[in-house]
Amino acid sequence: MRVYYHLAGLFILGLVTFISNKIQAEPYLAVREGLMCSACHVNQTGIGMRTLYGVEFTQSDMPIMETVDMEGVLDRDILDFISIGGDVRLANTTRAPDVGGAKSTNTFGFNEGNLYAKITIKQDRFYIYVDEAFAPGTANNRELVGILEGLPNSGYLKVGRMSLPYGWRLWDFGFTRSQPGFLGQDFGVEIGFEPGTISFQAAISNGEPFAISDSNTGKQFTTRLATVHSKGRIGASFTFNSDDPTVGGKRRTFVAGGPHIGVNLGQIAVLGEAHFIRAFDGVKNDFVTRIAAYGEANVLLSPGVNGKVAFDYFDPKNGNPTAKRLRIGLEPTITEFMQLRVFYEVMRPRNFADPLFGLNPNQDVVTLELHMMF
Repeated sequence: MRVYYHLAGLFILGLVTFISNKIQAEPYLAVREGLMCSACHVNQTGIGMRTLYGVEFTQSDMPIMETVDMEGVLDRDILDFISIGGDVRLANTTRAPDVGGAKSTNTFGFNEGNLYAKITIKQDRFYIYVDEAFAPGTANNRELVGILEGLPNSGYLKVGRMSLPYGWRLWDFGFTRSQPGFLGQDFGVEIGFEPGTISFQAAISNGEPFAISDSNTGKQFTTRLATVHSKGRIGASFTFNSDDPTVGGKRRTFVAGGPHIGVNLGQIAVLGEAHFIRAFDGVKNDFVTRIAAYGEANVLLSPGVNGKVAFDYFDPKNGNPTAKRLRIGLEPTITEFMQLRVFYEVMRPRNFADPLFGLNPNQDVVTLELHMMF
């Protein structure tokens, strides 16, 4: 199949890159460096616009060859009180279905297109943060929040449309993010504290992920607690929705929780998370406790070249088969503004209907992605 020719090209490209780095915002970097998410991101819970330190680290420490010094770091300020950022991912994806003799497909497209802005109202005290997605698909607002800093114990207060504080903030939506169905952007209030090595957040929101209006008669409570050290991070998350939005109009409790962990072994950074999800199941017409898990290992093969192996798992606990996904690839950061990602992916969901990805037949996938960022 064509996918295997692309796979051969993948490894050739990887070897060329290896002997010839801006790494995307992923939690393994925080694990490797022993940092809080807030060290590198304007949004304290991670992902999105980078802080000045995040920009400096990305542009001076991450590329294969250093191209700027600290004085040459990109100035993202367009006015004294407004700074901007962005991420764009262009991809070529080859899919080879392993069902019924279906033909392979090859597609160019966007995996991501986001613009960020930070509008400072009062320095080191209050600002407005905007995260706007313009691709793929139609434009939509991911986050629009007002953030009050300077509370006791390195605390903050966040109000608006936000991503809820739960587990690892993974860029790639695997089963631990798509299956729970409760971790999309939502309107609410979040408070957080980061005294010393402790990171804590708690949020109350409408409980209607991705929705513009609120028809949920209850509210959702989400919290995350972790301890962060130079050797890694360990924590747990919990969420409770008193009116499960997946069950039309019927008041049913939705509960999920589980641990997340990261281990720094020098050149190797390992992280994972597991979720136990109690929710109403339409197949059984009763509540079941589903299991979703994710793990990845990242190896710094050379300065600026990250090798990644990742595995997703989901058991619906309703008699249907489990869903599995294995990914392996390279992430070389070519310059301070550009990264390549080359991945081979094996999906075996047994025609499992994923709420975000749709009906995914068993298939092999090769992805070549160009990530541009500032």
